[in-house]
Amino acid sequence: MSSKLTLYIDENLISYVKIYAKKNNLSVSKVVNNFLTLLKNEPDISQYKKQQNTPITDSLKGALKDKEIDIADYHRHLEEKYL
Repeated sequence: MSSKLTLYIDENLISYVKIYAKKNNLSVSKVVNNFLTLLKNEPDISQYKKQQNTPITDSLKGALKDKEIDIADYHRHLEEKYL
């Protein structure tokens, strides 16, 4: 059974979806329906174990904890490295 639904969507997104639908020989309704079906069938990711860090990431965790570094230091580093 199908029902009518009114959506308020950004105009740029609507334009994109219309072009996508035309390229793929679909209606806009079918594109939205397909997306919502995918969303409905998406597995619940909370059931998966949290991704573990690699040993290198773990070894770097907190390395700059007590350092006073700001964005200017990062910019200076990039200038020295690439200029």
